[in-house]
Amino acid sequence: MADIKKPQDRKKKLEVVDGHYKVTVQGIEVTVAKDALDDFELLDDLARIENNDAQRIPGVLRRLVGDDFSKVMNGLRGENGRVGLESGTQFIRDLLDALSPNS
Repeated sequence: MADIKKPQDRKKKLEVVDGHYKVTVQGIEVTVAKDALDDFELLDDLARIENNDAQRIPGVLRRLVGDDFSKVMNGLRGENGRVGLESGTQFIRDLLDALSPNS
């Protein structure tokens, strides 16, 4: 029994620099202000997205990544020059997952 390995935490620890999280999602490194997650309006926007209000999605991304918004958009841009709705939505899901300490 002594040689049984304990499972390792598979999730990377969040890097916190000057009150900001630095994470890489889908190969795109972004900075998210810690206080961006403590935002009642963000919670409302996320709830509305869950109820199929897709027009809130870009605002949520902008709220989370701030100045990195253009970097994210360019990283997600397809061959047609557009960022697909599914691509943008999945990025937000992956970003929130990366920022969540309990997942």
